[in-house]
Amino acid sequence: MPETTFHLPALRTQEDADAVMFELQDLPCVAQAEVDLATQTAWVAHTAMISPEDILAALAEAGYEGWVG
Repeated sequence: MPETTFHLPALRTQEDADAVMFELQDLPCVAQAEVDLATQTAWVAHTAMISPEDILAALAEAGYEGWVG
């Protein structure tokens, strides 16, 4: 199962982290996710049926631009 780490500089508060976690958990094909506010990152375990780019697009649509890193 692919694992991808995303850098999300818009993560500034716990509310932001909670919102990102909600978005990730709502995506199909995401098996597990963790959001780290201190490092402004999100780690996602997902199937090959969803690409990192698709995950980034969903996060961007929710207001959390970022990149794979």
